[in-house]
Amino acid sequence: MHGGGTMKVLIAGAGAMARKHILAYRKVEDVEVRAIVNRGLDRAKSLQEEFRVPTIYQNLEVAIQEEHPDILSVCLPTNLHPSTSILALRKGIHVLCEKPIALTLEEGREMIRVAERENRKLSFVFNRRFNAVWDEVQNRLPRIESPLVYNVQEFRSVRPKLAMHSRSMNGGPVLDCTVHDLDMLLHLFGRVKSVYAKGTVFGFNKPSLSSIQDFAVDTAHLIVEFENGYWACLLYAWGFPEGSSYWQYREFLGPNGILRLMGEFGEEIQQYQPGGIMETVRGLPENGHERIVRLFVDAVRGKGEVPVTGEEALEASRVALAALRSIESGEKEKI
Repeated sequence: MHGGGTMKVLIAGAGAMARKHILAYRKVEDVEVRAIVNRGLDRAKSLQEEFRVPTIYQNLEVAIQEEHPDILSVCLPTNLHPSTSILALRKGIHVLCEKPIALTLEEGREMIRVAERENRKLSFVFNRRFNAVWDEVQNRLPRIESPLVYNVQEFRSVRPKLAMHSRSMNGGPVLDCTVHDLDMLLHLFGRVKSVYAKGTVFGFNKPSLSSIQDFAVDTAHLIVEFENGYWACLLYAWGFPEGSSYWQYREFLGPNGILRLMGEFGEEIQQYQPGGIMETVRGLPENGHERIVRLFVDAVRGKGEVPVTGEEALEASRVALAALRSIESGEKEKI
């Protein structure tokens, strides 16, 4: 529990997610982003100037020693989540980490063990489940009745963040992005029974990815079966040529209609109903980062539980990693 006064935050990383975290913390009372730590100073300086953050560092241990932060926000490639989080937890700092939890389940379990041993708060940013669109979806799902089928298609050019295409850094979209869908479905549909997946790499020979030595699967189709008989079809393709157009939607199918979410965060819902009627809801805000940050700060202050537990983050990764094994083996993986 935080002892009161202004809470000090250190941001690890200086990319797009770091920017989202800073914006979210700025909306919480008595919280100050004191510093940014990032190996590349140019990106850190740019973020520092934009948000008038007092200090930047290149070394995490130095930053912790100088700033004595209450919270560390980890906005780094997935391979750095365990070491960065564990270092901070062992120094008595609460940690809010971007998803997925880690590249392996054992690394994720160790993060959870250290947080418990040090009596520090640890949570993960599965922001899509906290966006306003998911509140709307949960209210509307009973109208399309059951059984339910979830379907997603996400097609993108090769990602500008090179780590997204590396097995040893982020694990590709099967690990880095399907965990968003899986986290949400584990709450809506319940436990997963099995997963079967096929995958390949479209990113080979793309000029912007010439430095990648260990390509992750960037194009994959997952069939996920749940214990209650529901299932999900997840198709991700992140290896199209640079500058390609981008397409994304998510939808729930039921005997009495369809709920389709359009846009990167589902800013628009289209509900297809009996009789050829379609109802559209627009302008749903993307506030998931803000809600998670506020709930996490409250938890540190002793006012509630963390928004996403380590076990929840681990379960989403368990299914995603099983999908990667299925791609390698060609066999269905039981969970």
